[in-house]
Amino acid sequence: TLFESYFFNLLSLDPEKTHQGQYWRLLTANFVHFGWAHTIMNIAALIMCTFALLSEISPLKYLCLLVVCCLTVGTGIYWFNPEYQPYAGLSGAIHGLIVAGILLTRDYPLWVRVIAGVILVGKLINENNGHYEANDLQMLIDVKIAVESHFYGAIGGLVCAIAAKLFTWVTIKNNAGKIS
Repeated sequence: TLFESYFFNLLSLDPEKTHQGQYWRLLTANFVHFGWAHTIMNIAALIMCTFALLSEISPLKYLCLLVVCCLTVGTGIYWFNPEYQPYAGLSGAIHGLIVAGILLTRDYPLWVRVIAGVILVGKLINENNGHYEANDLQMLIDVKIAVESHFYGAIGGLVCAIAAKLFTWVTIKNNAGKIS
């Protein structure tokens, strides 16, 4: 519809428009999609990640994590993959949420998190080896899958999880020397 195409054109990541100063696109491209199938898949994954992570971190920290993952994806696509014109979708940021969840959650034993991490790393390697084709998925959304976004999002989630662990460690260390 006209309404949908207006917002898609305004919010999707277009490297030329971003270069001209429309930097909001680095963030907002994550929230527009190539049709209903793409939207539903990403919303379902976002809901699962949200429920999993909100048991571990505050809503504010979750929002910060999501924004960092989205900006990491947008910046990565802008700098390294301008061929995706336009870029849209949330799956890259979702991969960042999954990485952060694997590293920050305490709800599952370490062995479960290690297996999940190995599977995710294997998926990212497979997708980014240059020979990967997501034919079935591409038939659903009718665009080339930007698998690089999954890698960029995973980096964003990794950076956030490391920062959270370091913050917790520094806070504990600083409080350990204080007498109450």
